[in-house]
Amino acid sequence: MRVVKKPEERKAEMVAAATRLFVQQGFVRTSVAEIVSEVDVAKGLFYYYFTTKDDMVKAVVEGFASYLGSEAEKIAGGEGTAQEKIDRLLAHEAWARCFSQPLTADLCLPQHAALYSDMCDRVVNHMRPAVARIVAQGLREQGEDDMRAEQLAGVGMYGVLMMARRGEMHMKDAAGLFCRLTGAPAAA
Repeated sequence: MRVVKKPEERKAEMVAAATRLFVQQGFVRTSVAEIVSEVDVAKGLFYYYFTTKDDMVKAVVEGFASYLGSEAEKIAGGEGTAQEKIDRLLAHEAWARCFSQPLTADLCLPQHAALYSDMCDRVVNHMRPAVARIVAQGLREQGEDDMRAEQLAGVGMYGVLMMARRGEMHMKDAAGLFCRLTGAPAAA
């Protein structure tokens, strides 16, 4: 017998189940049937909340992006120089936790370019305010005007995400890029 739950609770359960499955096996190898089986609901309920599996991918990525944004805010509001904050942000376990190999590998497939672009928008939207604060701090530490910090943060983040998709950017390279944006010396 199925348990009746509030719609937002049921939807959250489906997103949580999809997250677990996507992290383990990617979304390409995860079926809608597997997701609903995890939650023990009818397949039709999935389509009540999500038009397509891509919509579920977006919901999962939204959860990751929100988490990254809250972690970035904690780092931006914490102690330390801009360089130290950049290092903490890029070394944070959230990257491994949020973007596991199977999920990221699926997002990087050419046929999923639109989903990857959507992921970039979500990550940037959630993280940009905190990253802009760190960039502004770095500019001020170097005696420079911080008026363009928001733009620099956006350009830097989108650039890193797009290059990472092609395998041309790694965390150490990203740290160096953000240090250059702020004028801070790069870590050795």
